[in-house]
Amino acid sequence: MDALLRQYTNIGENDRCVIAYTPDSRESAALITVGLRQRGVVPALVAMRPLVDYELAGRLNAVLPDPGELTGRLVLFTLEKDTMSHFGPFTEVLRRYGGQKCMVVRVISASPEFFEKALNLSPAELSARNATLLDRLLGVHDIRVRSRGGTDLRIRLDSDEYDWISNRGVWRPGGFTILPAGEIATFPARIDGVLVADGALNCNVITRIDTRLGENPLRVEISDGRAVGFECQDADIRELVGLCFRQPYGKRVGELGFGTNSGIDAFIPANSHINERRVGVHIGFGQHNQDKDKIGYQEKVHLDLITDGAEIFVDDDEEPIDLATFTPSSVPHPEIARDEDITGDCCGFGYGELTDEGAE
Repeated sequence: MDALLRQYTNIGENDRCVIAYTPDSRESAALITVGLRQRGVVPALVAMRPLVDYELAGRLNAVLPDPGELTGRLVLFTLEKDTMSHFGPFTEVLRRYGGQKCMVVRVISASPEFFEKALNLSPAELSARNATLLDRLLGVHDIRVRSRGGTDLRIRLDSDEYDWISNRGVWRPGGFTILPAGEIATFPARIDGVLVADGALNCNVITRIDTRLGENPLRVEISDGRAVGFECQDADIRELVGLCFRQPYGKRVGELGFGTNSGIDAFIPANSHINERRVGVHIGFGQHNQDKDKIGYQEKVHLDLITDGAEIFVDDDEEPIDLATFTPSSVPHPEIARDEDITGDCCGFGYGELTDEGAE
């Protein structure tokens, strides 16, 4: 809690705080309330329904302070466990108060595990880790990614055409701060090989299955940026992955991501962004992470398949970058990589139920 309120948000005595929370994150809202009160800040609490809540804007407006009366910042925490919702009302709060006077902290996967595992590294430490990797990968055309579990992928990068995204927990005035943090990602110009996801999966579909894959790894064959076959011993995992892959563009690789948060010491059972931020590579199938005019499709599903650790070989260098053990450098974070300041869904167009629609 100290890390969240001191390192990530730097709460001051003149700041005004609002906590908007869904029913599944009441406990997290209570913990943050206690932490704020210990600092002399009494937050306003706003309950919200996940996904659809037509009255949310009105309830927010009822507790928001007059912008002219603010002597510090307005810090708005949004807490959801299984969803990420209501971009319009929160974007409007940013617009009304201005980027310098308003910080919107969007906590996904709000849970006890979020406080126990996801905040062990500071934004400065995550920024240094992301900057080190980006400095090494920007301008590179070919990499190979391998893991102890059997992943072996050859990937073509095009940093001139496709943006890199850096999630590092650093407040950028005017954008959302997305937590948990610790990731860099882009769109691979080409990807081929075998992915053995032996960490976990994370999907923008509400599911109660155990998403960990350590005991039943998921093997996916990828050719020219598409999944062409997969296998897994776990029936629940096979059903979910098969359903995702049967969406119109569900088999397309839309993201190459590297988890950088070495403070996360284990995968958790929940369908959670905490797993995606843990050290490893994740391949996102379905919706991509680029501007819509760059990629010629849109897909409502986004399925991340995550390895337990990974090594990156740059241009077939003999010495790989081990994501678990590399030493961060002092290079500045490159401006060419945009911070994750999502004002839309970070993983497709929303959370919900999927139906069999048929792949392209």
